[in-house]
Formats: sequence, structure tokens, C-alpha cells
Amino acid sequence: MKATGIIVEYNPFHNGHKYHLEKAKEQGNVVIAVMSGDYVQRGEPAIINRWSRAEMALKNGVDIVVELPVFYSCQSAEIFARGAIGILEILKVESIVFGSEEGNIEKLESILSLEETKEFKEKLLDNLKKGNSYPTSYGKALECLQGDLKLLSNDILALEYMRAIKRNKSFIKGIPLKREKVGYHEKKSCDNIMSATGIREKITKKEDYKDYIPEASNIILEKEIFEGNISFLEKYYDLIRYEILNNRDSLNEIQDIEIGYENKLYESAMKYNKFEDFYNSIISKRMTIGRVQRILIHILINLTKQITVDVKNKVPYVRVMGFNKKGQEYLRKFKEDRRIIIGLKNIQKKLSDDERILLEFNEKASIIYKMKNFYEDKKIPIMIGEEEC
Repeated sequence: MKATGIIVEYNPFHNGHKYHLEKAKEQGNVVIAVMSGDYVQRGEPAIINRWSRAEMALKNGVDIVVELPVFYSCQSAEIFARGAIGILEILKVESIVFGSEEGNIEKLESILSLEETKEFKEKLLDNLKKGNSYPTSYGKALECLQGDLKLLSNDILALEYMRAIKRNKSFIKGIPLKREKVGYHEKKSCDNIMSATGIREKITKKEDYKDYIPEASNIILEKEIFEGNISFLEKYYDLIRYEILNNRDSLNEIQDIEIGYENKLYESAMKYNKFEDFYNSIISKRMTIGRVQRILIHILINLTKQITVDVKNKVPYVRVMGFNKKGQEYLRKFKEDRRIIIGLKNIQKKLSDDERILLEFNEKASIIYKMKNFYEDKKIPIMIGEEEC
């Protein structure tokens, strides 16, 4: 069986994701989705829990869902991509279909070649010294040297997927899929397509979003909304604030915190009771919204720089969250691979001590998520029959 990989968050699963999935199915017999767990790349708790989102994926036609653990899922684009590509390599996918603003593999490869030049590195450094964030500095350097190679938001991850494939000397073929109709963070709609950002805003405002998601997604999402099981970053402010105030001396060990920034966080946490006031006081030109939010989640779950070092170059395990009959058949060939976890029974025999500690870290992060948004956890994968897809 020929497997194709996709890297997703499904926060929540919408019609644009359905289009992406259909295109991925054209590349192979089995589609494997590496899906962020309870925390997502932009530095937020997922709007609904990992198991409900995995169920959405399976009922919309994904064959296998595996979790991207929090030490990858809530990280910079580089580390996010390294983890996701590493997992897909273990699962032996032959290709990966990923979103891109351009959908042009030659253009993406040109950007990768240009960034290796001395001139590009100098321009990048100059822009960083001016106090710009890394993404802004990268884009300015690119535009300065070759104006027709503009870096668009959804291409940041696309480039990191390609870098990870190249770095690993991987057998995986990268296939960019041009983003259609609406941009990554655009809140407007076009026909029946709206970004996940726009849909989440509609959910927050209690506006109708149903035209933009498949019925299989809506059934699950409606239930979570009715039960009040919706998460946003501000719901966790009391926990984040406690961690900042209680652990001031060790904040500099947290992933992504630059020297001195821990003082700003502490002073703001001391001063502000409301999340909005706290949040506005800690963002700056140099610190992108995504990076600031990731730092807050890292503080919440105690994701340190050392943990990132430990996982950066080697995937410790692959946890299967669900599959259909076709996916189950594909997974049989991995029954001797101890890194692939199908259920948590006898986990001490499957993983080394270091690997088990990382699994437990991910599960503890989900327990923290459940402190504000409770759900029943699962010890075995979700299994979907053909009649449910």
C-alpha cells in the first residue's frame, strides 16, 4: 500500500481541509494525518480536544491519525516541521501534500537556494539588528535580493517541511498544494470556504459557521460547544500567571524565552489581573504574536529548552490516535516497531525510560488542558468502520 502524509491541526476540521484531504488521496492508497494534540503551533490550546478532532479527521476520510506531541506541536515552524516529518518517515509515507500560498515547488526550491547565499545571510542579520522579528527579517531579506520571491504566511511551514526532508535526506516527496480562495488567517469567506481562524471567531461570537465545515465535523463540534468544552488562551491565564509568579527564577529555562524577557513577563503578571492587559503589555515588534503565545504555553506546561534539545533530532515515539479498516491494514506492517504505540498497555516494555518520560510529559500537558476543558481520555485508538466515514 502506498501512503501519503498530511500535517494538520484541524482546529476545527473545515471544508478547506476536506479539499486538502481529497487531493492527498490522489497520491496514494492510504492517507496518514500527523495532527497536533491539545496545543497548536500558533501557541494556543486547541479549540476542542485532541480526541474529538481525531474523530473529525477519521469521519471525514483520513485513514490513520497520529498525534504530534506538544514538544513539537507548540513550537517554531522549524521544530514543528522536524517532528512531523520525522513521524511520517517512521510511518514510511512516500509523499507529503502540504499547503502553500504559491503551490509552486520550483519557487520554494529557489527560496531555499537563495537563503544559503552569503548575501542573504547578511541581509537577514541586518534586519534582525533593526529589531524586526525573524519572519519579518527573512521576508525583507528575500524581497531585497529577489523581489519576485515574496514569502507568504503559509509558505513558512511549507519551506520548513522541505528543509526537514532535505536535512534528513528523506525518501519523502514534497507536493505543495496551492491555497485557494482564502488566506491562512483571513476571516472573510469565499463560497463555502473560511479559514479556521475565521471559524473560531464565529464560534466565539456565537455566530453561524455551519456552511464552512462538513456535516461530520459539525455533529462533533456542536456537541462540544453545547457542553461548553471550548478552549481559548485567555481561559488559562490564571494558571499561566501562577507559573510566572511562582517560578520567576527558572523562567529563563523555558523554551523560546530570550535573556531579560522573563523580567517583562514577571512584571506584567504582577501588575495585570486581566489577560488582555497582560497580553498587550508583553508583545512587541521583535516578538511575534505566535512566539509570545508559544512562550505562554511553554510556561504553562513547563516546556524547557532542554526538552527541545532532547527531541529536536530524534522522534521518541509515534502514538496512533485512530484508524479505519484500511489504516488498520497498513499499520500491521509496523507491529514489530516498538516506537509505534497503539494503546498505552505495557508501555514500560515498549519505550526506553527517556522515551517514556517524554510520553508522560505530553500526557501531563493534556491533563493541564483538561483543567479548563475536561474530556474523557482514551487508552486505545479510535476505530472507525467504513459505514461511519
